[in-house]
Amino acid sequence: MGSAKGLPVPMLFETSKEEFFEAFLDAVAGLIGEARPFSNDDVRKRLSSEPRESNWYGAAMGRAVAEFSLIEVGYNKSRTRSRNGGRLILWEPKKERAES
Repeated sequence: MGSAKGLPVPMLFETSKEEFFEAFLDAVAGLIGEARPFSNDDVRKRLSSEPRESNWYGAAMGRAVAEFSLIEVGYNKSRTRSRNGGRLILWEPKKERAES
């Protein structure tokens, strides 16, 4: 499918919000396994489609922050066109302190 300008139109995530959240959390888990800071743009690249509601990204990231104990480690500019260079948070899991 293409837009009026001939550009590809992303598929919408045709499943439920909970199924989108599950796919989002799976993508986050994969990025955590790479042991480097990551952003929401990185998560978006791993998803096969866009959610029906754009605010699902923020809600899903909130769940990921809680579930994986993520902390902010830096900032960048978003490369996602719809974000128009907006601030992008870089995340990584909270490091556990070694017990003495």
